[in-house]
Amino acid sequence: MKVELDRKGLETLVQGSQPHYKQFNNPLVLKGGHDYSDQYGRTTWRSLSQLTDDELYQLYLICRKSWS
Repeated sequence: MKVELDRKGLETLVQGSQPHYKQFNNPLVLKGGHDYSDQYGRTTWRSLSQLTDDELYQLYLICRKSWS
């Protein structure tokens, strides 16, 4: 399956993803402004606008593959 995403679609894809704990210190995860609340179990991304489209896609792959 092929899906074409614009910038907003890439950001939404990442916002719906979260990395496994082992990836919390990954440089790209940190650059994306990842924040995790232990109290509520929520992930937020504060700096996705700072990433290129390619970096957003790589960040999504990091999150997806980190649970395998």
